[in-house]
Amino acid sequence: MKPRILLAGLGETGSELARRLVLNWDVIGVDPDETTFALLPGRESECEALVLHKGDATSALVLRKTDPEGVHGVVACTGSDETNYETLRLAKELFGIKNRVALMYTLDWRERYEQEGIEVVSQDYACAAVLESRVAQGQKVAADIGLGEGEIMEVEVLPNSSVVGTPLMDLRPKRWIVGAIYRGKQIIIPHGDTVIQKGDRVLIIGDPDILPSIATLIRTGESEFPLQHGSHIVGLYDRRIDDLLGEVGYLIESTRADRLEVVACNVDEPALRSLSLQCEAASIPFEYSCTAMSSIPSLVHEARSRDVGILVLPPEKLSLLASLGLGRSRTARIIDLVSSPVLVARKTFPYRKVLLVLAELPFNTAAAQMAIDLVRMVDAELHLGVVHQPELVVGAELREEMEQKEHEILNLAGMYHVKVHKRVLEGNPIREILKASGEYDLLVMPYRRNRKAFLTRPDVGLNLVHKASCSVMAIPV
Repeated sequence: MKPRILLAGLGETGSELARRLVLNWDVIGVDPDETTFALLPGRESECEALVLHKGDATSALVLRKTDPEGVHGVVACTGSDETNYETLRLAKELFGIKNRVALMYTLDWRERYEQEGIEVVSQDYACAAVLESRVAQGQKVAADIGLGEGEIMEVEVLPNSSVVGTPLMDLRPKRWIVGAIYRGKQIIIPHGDTVIQKGDRVLIIGDPDILPSIATLIRTGESEFPLQHGSHIVGLYDRRIDDLLGEVGYLIESTRADRLEVVACNVDEPALRSLSLQCEAASIPFEYSCTAMSSIPSLVHEARSRDVGILVLPPEKLSLLASLGLGRSRTARIIDLVSSPVLVARKTFPYRKVLLVLAELPFNTAAAQMAIDLVRMVDAELHLGVVHQPELVVGAELREEMEQKEHEILNLAGMYHVKVHKRVLEGNPIREILKASGEYDLLVMPYRRNRKAFLTRPDVGLNLVHKASCSVMAIPV
C-alpha cells in the first residue's frame, strides 16, 4: 500500500508535483478551480493513485471530505502564502498532521511559517539557484537540502583546472569540506590523500559566503586567492601593526580576503580600541582574539586556529648572529610554524610589478601558482627572476634542473594566459635578488622552514625576507 499525501493547490506547480508523486504515492489533490484538474496527466478515474476534490483547502469542511486521517503529510502550493499558512495550520490543529511543507512566495512570511513549525521552500531562492546553475555552468546549488542557503554545491572539474592532480590535503580547506567525489559511476568518500581528477564532480559543503568562490577555484582554477588557505588576513599584535593597515586594506580590496584579525596577548584595551578605530576609518573589517601566553608558539598556535589566508608581519632587521645561523629571528621562528603565505609588508603597494624568485632548488610550484593568482587579481606584471650561479660552483646538472623548473613555471603561467617577463641574474642569488628588489613592489618565493644557515651557505629565503627593498610574500614549504 502506498503512503498518502495531501496536496493543496493544483496550479502549474502543484500539477507537476502531482505527476511526479503518483508513481510512489497516493495523492489527494484539492483546488477551488476545477479547470486546474485538466493540467494533470489523466482523469482520476484513469489513475487510482490520484483523488481530486474541488474546494477551498482553508475550509475545515473541505479538509474533512478529503479523508486526511493517516496521510503522511500536506504540501501547500496554492499561490498565496496566506492560504498556504491557514491550510497547514488547520491540518495540524484538526487532524494532528505534523509533516507540513509550504511553497513560500514572499520572504516576509518565513518567520510566521517557522513559528508554526512549517517547513518552507522559497520559490525565489529555488528559481535563483536553478538559474545560477545554468549561468555558472558546471556548478549546481542545492536549493532545498540542509539549510537551503547555498551551503552545499556540486562542481565539475575542468581539464585545465589547477587543482587537477592535487591531493585534498594540499587545498587546506577551512570553512568548507569536500563531502564526496563522483568519478564516472563511482562515488568516492574522500580523505586527505584523495587526488582530484579532471571530470570529477566534487560535492563541497561550507560557509555560503565563500562557497561560490571555492567552487570556481575547484572547477576552473580561476584565481580566488587567498581562499585556498583561508579568508582572513591575520596579524600578531605588534606596536608597528598600525603601519601595516594600508597594505592590509589594499589586499582586502583587491583579493578574496575579507577581514583583518589580530591575535594579541596582554594588550591594554585602549590600544586595541585605537586599532579598531583606525580599521573602521580605513573601512577594514576587524576583529581580534587574545591568548594568555605571550610566547611565539602560543601566539602562532592561536593564529593558526583562525581562518588564516595570509599571515602579515612587519619587517625586522636580521641580526649578524641570525644570518650566520647562530640564532633565529622572530620572523623566521614564526614562519617555521605556519603553512599559510606570510607577507612581510613594507608598504610597497599597490602591486604593479611582482617578482617570482627562482634562486635555488628544490622550488615548490605552489609559489608560482600563488604569484600567478595574485597578479591576475591585482592586474600586475609578473616577472620571473632566475638566478644562475657559475657552473663551477653548482655544476652543469643543477643548472639544467633550474632551466627545467623555469620551463614548468612558464608553462603554468601560459595556462592562465599570464605573460611572464623573464629576468636572468648571474652570480650570488642573495646579492642579485636584493639589488633587483628595489625595482619591484612584491617578491614572491618559496621559503624552506627550519633551514639552518652557515657562513659558507647562507639561507637565501631568510636574507630576502629580512633585507628586500619591497614587500615579500613567502610560501612556507
